[in-house]
Order: sequence, then C-alpha cells, then structure tokens
Amino acid sequence: MSEPLYVGIDFGTTNSAVAVARGKGAATLLPLPNPASTSGTSSTWRTVLYFEPGGKLTAGAEAIARYRETQGEGRLVQSIKSHLASASFARTTVFGRRWTIEDMIAAFLRQIRQAVGPAIGELGTRCVIGRPVRYWGAEDAEDDARAVTRMTAALATAGFSDVVFEPEPVAAAAAYAARLTSAETIVVADFGGGTTDFSVVRVGGPGNGEILATGGIGISGDAFDARIIDELIAPAFGKGSRYRDEMGGEATVPAWVFNNLRRWHYLSFLKEPQTQRLLHRVIEGSLDPVSIERLRTVIDDDLGLVLHQGVEAAKLGISANAQSELRLDHGVDLKKTLLRNEFEKWIVPDLTEIDAVMTRVLDDAGITPAKIDRVFATGGTSLTPAVRAWLSNRFGAEKLVGGEELTSVASGLAAQAQRHFG
Repeated sequence: MSEPLYVGIDFGTTNSAVAVARGKGAATLLPLPNPASTSGTSSTWRTVLYFEPGGKLTAGAEAIARYRETQGEGRLVQSIKSHLASASFARTTVFGRRWTIEDMIAAFLRQIRQAVGPAIGELGTRCVIGRPVRYWGAEDAEDDARAVTRMTAALATAGFSDVVFEPEPVAAAAAYAARLTSAETIVVADFGGGTTDFSVVRVGGPGNGEILATGGIGISGDAFDARIIDELIAPAFGKGSRYRDEMGGEATVPAWVFNNLRRWHYLSFLKEPQTQRLLHRVIEGSLDPVSIERLRTVIDDDLGLVLHQGVEAAKLGISANAQSELRLDHGVDLKKTLLRNEFEKWIVPDLTEIDAVMTRVLDDAGITPAKIDRVFATGGTSLTPAVRAWLSNRFGAEKLVGGEELTSVASGLAAQAQRHFG
C-alpha cells in the first residue's frame, strides 16, 4: 500500500506553487511545465488565465506562451485572487460566456492538477491551501468570509473537497522550522503580490509552531507597482489630459481608467465592450492624441502582461543599481528612467502602513524586537532593497534570513498537510 500523499497549494496573487509530502517524508515542490524554461519546467506558475476567442483556455506558463503566440488576440486575466473579497465583483463576460470568480479560480486549479499529473499522479481530494491573514480588499470580517467561501467553492469544483486553510506566514514558518536544530522565536514577514503578512512564532523546540500573533495588510508588491504606474506611466498615457465630449465641450479623461490601469486584476476588464466604447469616445476627441494612443494600444491589444513585466523588470533593475530603464514596446514605444531614490520616496506611505501592522503584531505577541531571534522574509517583494533596509533597521541586519522566497509557503503548506491529515 502506497504512503499517503499530503498536498499544499500556494495560490498566490502573482505566482502559485504546489508541494507534496509522502508519508512522513520531507515536502518537495512539484515541477510545473514551462515552455519558456530551458529545463521545460519551473517551480512556480504565474497566476494568470488566457481566454481565446475559439474557447481555448490555458493557465500559468502555457497561458503566457499562448498569449505571445496569438499576439494577445484573447483576454489575459491576472491577479485573480484579488477579486475574492469584493462584493462588487460577481462575474464577467469573456467571449460571450459568463465567468464567476469561482469559475476562473477552479479553471486555474484544474490545470494545476493536470500539469503536475506526470510527476506525481492524482493529487486526491485533500489539501492545505494558503490564505493571507486578511484577503486583499477585505474591509471587515464579512468580506474576509466571502473570500473564504468563494475559495472553498472553487477548490471543490476543482476536486478538492477536504480543505484546510492555513495562514501563509504560518506555512512559511513551518518551512523555516525544518532547517532548525534548536528553538527560536521568529517573525515571518511574507511580502506577496497583494498582501503583506506577519506572524510571531516559536519554532524548532517544545511548543514548536506556537503562534503568538499574526497581522496583515493589503499592501505589497502590487502597491509598489502602482506607484510606478502613477508616477511614470499614467502621465505618458494621458492622465490629466482633456478631450472634447459629444456636446462639444471639454472634459478630463476619467480618473477611473487610470485607477484600473494601476491594478493588475482590473486591467484586463478595460477590454469589456461598454468600457471600450467610452474609451474610444475619449480617444476620438483627445487633445493629447499621442499619449491617449498609447493607452488605446495597451487596452485594445491586451498588453497587461507586457505592462506588468516592464514595471517588474524596472523594479528589479533598481535592486542592484541606482536607476533602471522602464521600456514598453509592442506599439507603445515608451521609455522612462526609474530612479531608486525616487521610487523609495514614492513607497514611503506604503512602508509606513506596513510598519504600523508590524508594531501591532509585536504588541499583540507581547514581545520586543530585541527578543526576536530571526526574521524570516519570504515572498518576491521581500527582495526589494527598501523592504530589506526597513527590516534590518527594525530588527538588525544579522537577524534577517531568507531563501526560497517564492516557494517556501508551498513547502510549509505541505508540511502542515501532514499535521492536519496525518
């Protein structure tokens, strides 16, 4: 009789991963097919879906490959997770078919199931899935409960009927604890795409996994990206410009267009027919046609991924250098210089709010920074120099550890699955 399989799924705002453990063995990440990788696989998939006019639907790395092959003739939907808590988002129409948020997430998870099949076989019906301390956009307990209900329904549709939700920073703590030979009191700082979460946890000894406090906020990597869009891209796309309306008067291009532009999970929905009709009226009467034409190209050609990758590349560039170039091609033809010192000024309000959450978590745990043994930083945004500097100033650079920033949560979730289902 084969050993039981324990499954952990990190369904992230930007990236997703799956890890498994057999019996009492260590958790391992499952390879996901990736046509762009030299090995043919990767440990994560970008959390995207690509809908094509003929009905074909792909997810993750294959979705990005199809998006490029078809030159964006379909609809690429990013950051699906960010809609979970929203009462205003119930469904959308894509090429004549209505999709709820549960339908879209279930479609992504079904493709994850299919993708890992060759490596592991059938995943079964049980899993531990990560969740932020507070879902992005959740203003109260009702919003957060809505997100959990929707996620539960999506998982059931994808074949996971026996599910445990585990806070993502707690899962990261479990991954870190596997390295230890002695007890530590740690802060897990999980900087994702949509949320930043903190947990104070005792690990590696008696009371292993004792959670002293948790807290989170819907500000992280996507919020930093939004600052870049606000400051560098939106003005070059016509933000603040005017157009001649149908009555012959003048009006400012609606601000909501640029609010959607700065949020990856809203960007693809600018391509819906009603929105496009309004935008084309704006374009026809624009007093700044060059800038507005860039905006039109991004929307009509569904260049959300191109925009995201351009911002991401520029942000990565200033991790090692004082400045980098933000470049958008594909008919947009935009070049801007991103300066690290300016970027760090833009995100000061975000880091201030994040710092306030950290203070509350430490207070709730009844512990001071001096009593923290280690700070385990995970999530892609934890690599941002300003974030590393803030953590170092808070706790001391010698306490800061990381590693496997994009996959530690998945590994920890599989370890937690052993505890829950073993």
